[in-house]
Amino acid sequence: MRTSLLTVGRRLALALEPGDDVLASIAAACREHDISQGVIVTCSGAFRRVRLIATTGAPGPDPDEPLQDHVDVTFAEGIGSGTVVTDGSGELSVHLHVAVGVRTQAGAAYAGHVLEAEAQYVVELVLDEVTSPRMTRTATEATRGVPAWDFATSSVAAAGPLA
Repeated sequence: MRTSLLTVGRRLALALEPGDDVLASIAAACREHDISQGVIVTCSGAFRRVRLIATTGAPGPDPDEPLQDHVDVTFAEGIGSGTVVTDGSGELSVHLHVAVGVRTQAGAAYAGHVLEAEAQYVVELVLDEVTSPRMTRTATEATRGVPAWDFATSSVAAAGPLA
């Protein structure tokens, strides 16, 4: 486990409009307000479509292996959270997970990492800017190649009982 105390700066509210690309809109708002990293505290709304990392069939022989498939969900409402970091090339990287219920299927639910999403009516987000430490995502063998949060200065939490 890696931990770090975060210093937060400004709080940004986003109200996406029908048809807005969710991930691109988050990145654009961060660029507009000169935010290079942050935590998406909440994201809720109606999605015309959401593409999630998932599978529609049986998982492969190794259930611990990261999924390579995706599922497309349409006309869903949901909630999520995530992070924004700037990668080594200076590009903003939005990492968002949502749980959505399909409105026309009695709320049948899907959850996972968002690959693409389009706002239907409105999608509302609150993003807290993180001013320190510098956050990155690093893929390691331990994470099976999936990029995971890392901090410029990390500390390992001591193992032991809680007081």
